[in-house]
Amino acid sequence: MSERRVVATALASAFLAGPWTIRGLAERGAEVIGGPAPWVTSLARSALRFFPRAPLAHMALLADLLATRPAFQQGFANPEARARIVRWIVSEPRMDRRPWPVPSLPAQADLADWLGVTNAQLDWLSDAPGLERTSPPGRWRRYRYTWIPKRSGGQRLLERPGLELARVQRKVLHGILDRIPAHDSAHGFVSGRGVRSFTAPHVGRAVVVRVDLEDFFLSVRPARIWGVFRAAGYPEGVVRALAGLCTNRTPGAVLAQASAPTSLAAAASRWRWSRRFEARHLPQGAPTSPALANLAAYRLDVRLSALAAAMGARYTRYADDLAFSGDAALARRTRRLLHLVSRIVREEGFTPRAGKTRVMSRSTQQRLAGVVVNARPSVPRADYDRLKAILHLCRTRGPDSQNNMGHPDFRAHLLGRIAWVSHLHPDRGARLRALFEQIVWAP
Repeated sequence: MSERRVVATALASAFLAGPWTIRGLAERGAEVIGGPAPWVTSLARSALRFFPRAPLAHMALLADLLATRPAFQQGFANPEARARIVRWIVSEPRMDRRPWPVPSLPAQADLADWLGVTNAQLDWLSDAPGLERTSPPGRWRRYRYTWIPKRSGGQRLLERPGLELARVQRKVLHGILDRIPAHDSAHGFVSGRGVRSFTAPHVGRAVVVRVDLEDFFLSVRPARIWGVFRAAGYPEGVVRALAGLCTNRTPGAVLAQASAPTSLAAAASRWRWSRRFEARHLPQGAPTSPALANLAAYRLDVRLSALAAAMGARYTRYADDLAFSGDAALARRTRRLLHLVSRIVREEGFTPRAGKTRVMSRSTQQRLAGVVVNARPSVPRADYDRLKAILHLCRTRGPDSQNNMGHPDFRAHLLGRIAWVSHLHPDRGARLRALFEQIVWAP
């Protein structure tokens, strides 16, 4: 750390150690450098101008501000009387204003106690040393890695946390993240919302537009994750630990196991996601990732909701699926809508998935998240007819004859599919359930 940075940090610590007034800041600043100085008083005024309220949880941010002020440079202008530290006034870490009912954890030790781990365990679980990126397979890895094929082609990396890390992440999820509300437009992974609430606003509309986001979890920038915990009121040290618990840097040896790209476009895509895996990212498989992705996309939802309102449209999001709908006037302006959506999405750090955008008029089947929304939320007629036929054949030929995919509990599998139809269309679900009750199951 440079000399000037040390002085700025010492002044920031002193400023936060007492009353947030010009007199209080100037007096404590004078104690730090060994006597009063006009530039310290000017620096105090700058701090109050930028922070009307003491930034208790953001000492590093305050130090950054002080180091850039012209008044601070005056302290080093005279080589014979340059600023030096004669006393360090410690500012105890404190919570900032808490806009939501999250637990008060002013220091990393408090976080460790709340999680039920030691300070050393917290450092390892949050990967404070940054060892995961270069760790070989074995007990010291925090995650287990599996490449799985995508239905649309390519591969997806599943990063599953170890038992202790998963327990800690669930504690963070239910104790902190669940208490921070997502935007009203977000419906995926939000308690009390789901596919039905995601699709309901778009039923019976003249035009429905769907835009998919590429690599949703990987696209969430680390600064957005830090920002979620900062907004909750946590100080820098706790923010750093919480973000470390919820993010990962994938080992290079794991990335090397991905299948080789078969085209130039696939090679470019692989280069993009490999860079994201190497940096701090939300691992797909961690229980905290969906909630954090929703909260990190809050500003995206705000901007897209405002755009939709300005164009007379409705907007909802289910994870990486963006949906817009409107009347005939919007149908004539879909090109403009898509241009503005693409610009906002990219400005917020995300990327529209190439080839997945759909503009669906009322004369075609309008589908969102596998749900048809032309007249009412329902499963596609072909899917309903197929399930109805399977149930009929199970009744006439026996259930074993239809378990072509080898489901270990075929009865539960069918009940799950019927429940999904019933959730969207109770009348159809009742008819399917009546067929199901006629099936004879082996004892």
